[in-house]
Order: sequence, then structure tokens, then C-alpha cells
Amino acid sequence: MAFDILSEIVEKRKADIARLGVSLGFEVPEKRVREIHQFVPFGEKGVILEIKRASPSKGDIAPSLSAPDTAKKYAHAGAMAISCLTEQNYFKGNLSDFMAAACALDDLERSGEKIPALLRKDFLLSTDEVEVSFRAGADAVLLIARILSADVLVEMAKKCAELGLTSLIEVRKEEDLEKLEEVSREVPAGAIVCGVNARDLRDFSIDLLTPVRVLEKIRKILGENARVVFESGIRTPLAARFSGSLGFNALLLGEAAARRRP
Repeated sequence: MAFDILSEIVEKRKADIARLGVSLGFEVPEKRVREIHQFVPFGEKGVILEIKRASPSKGDIAPSLSAPDTAKKYAHAGAMAISCLTEQNYFKGNLSDFMAAACALDDLERSGEKIPALLRKDFLLSTDEVEVSFRAGADAVLLIARILSADVLVEMAKKCAELGLTSLIEVRKEEDLEKLEEVSREVPAGAIVCGVNARDLRDFSIDLLTPVRVLEKIRKILGENARVVFESGIRTPLAARFSGSLGFNALLLGEAAARRRP
């Protein structure tokens, strides 16, 4: 059987939740204390920079990274949004990092600066985890279609919309697009941003043409104004220009941003 890191991550997450609860042992406020900031605004283009210490494919990337300091640096660099990994076993992130990054951004906002939206990037499995993300200060959450049934994906996206959060729904395969179509019948298009990952998390392979192939299919489902993010695999300015020229609304830089923090 081929090695499938995605299934391994999900199984470990289920075990962690069973042991620690949906907040994974971290103390999360009972009520949200920060305003919601729009994730990937309509009509704008930009870059999403990622707070990322490690990955399954690369091992340690920036193990000493400070989440709040990096959030401030990304904001000053003009990031459209900031993605913060909260997966502990393979990416060495956590909810404490996330909440510290949110507090750092709020400090900037109180001083009069415009701040980017904050995305919780993780392998979320339930509406309860969406609720925790909201209370922790997320403006958007990643929902990976491949690891969720259509019914669960719809319920999680509906919960996001109810709370005022944006769902970043990651699609890659035809079956993911079928799930997206079901979501589109239940959730307003304005509450959805799509992401297409150039990296296949089953085996770490990268195909920069995968997002290109999926882009028009997403627009057929969500309409020509669909907001779509090119995720992963971009390491050079040339590759960034390539993705930017194809009509994506945002580019997510993970490893490249974390290794070269401004």
C-alpha cells in the first residue's frame, strides 16, 4: 500500500481529540474578543504568508520561529492574510501560537495599522473545531474536502458562515469538486474561498499545473467571481509570477515564507 501521510495525520488527530478534547488541551476564551477581518477580499489580489515551523516532507523549517513576532513581520510586509499552522504532530504548531499571533495583530490594529486576516490552517474534522477556531480569533479556517464527507463539509462550512468566518475549502480531485458543489447549494458564495494545493499530501509530490486544471472547474461551480488561492509549491519569483498570471486571487507561501521571514 502506498504511504499516505494525510491519513496518518488525520488518525493521530482523532486520537489527540479523544484524549484532549477539541481544544487539544489549550485554554481558549469562552467568547471571541476580536473583530472579524475579511479573508481574501473580493476584487483584491495578494499573498498569504504562513507561520510554519515544520512539515512532514521537509522536517524542521524554522523551529525557533516566534508566532507573534512573525505575524507582525508579515503584516508589515503587506501580507493580504496570514496562515498559522496549529497541527502539533507534524507541523509543530498549536492553538497557543495561533492566539499569540492574533494578539500581536490586534496590538498593531490598536496602534492604527491595517492588519491582515488570520487563517487557522489545520486538519479540522468537526463543527466543534470551527467553534473553537472562532473563539480563538480565526477570521477563516481551512476545510480540506478530501478528509471530510460531503455532509460534514457542508455542516462545517454552514457553521463558519453562521459565525461570520470564511471557509477556505481545499479541493484537488473530482470528488472534492462534487463536495464543493454540495456546499455551494447550502452556503452563500461570499462565505467561501477555494484553495487548490499543488502538493499532494498523500506522497508530497508537487504538480504546479494541478491548480490550473482545477481553477475553471471551481468557477463553473461558484461563478466567475469565485475567489481561488494557489496553495503550496511556489519557491521562486518566476513561479510566483506564473501563478499570479493565471487569475488566482491569492498565493499561499508556506515554506518559502517561513525560511525567509522578513
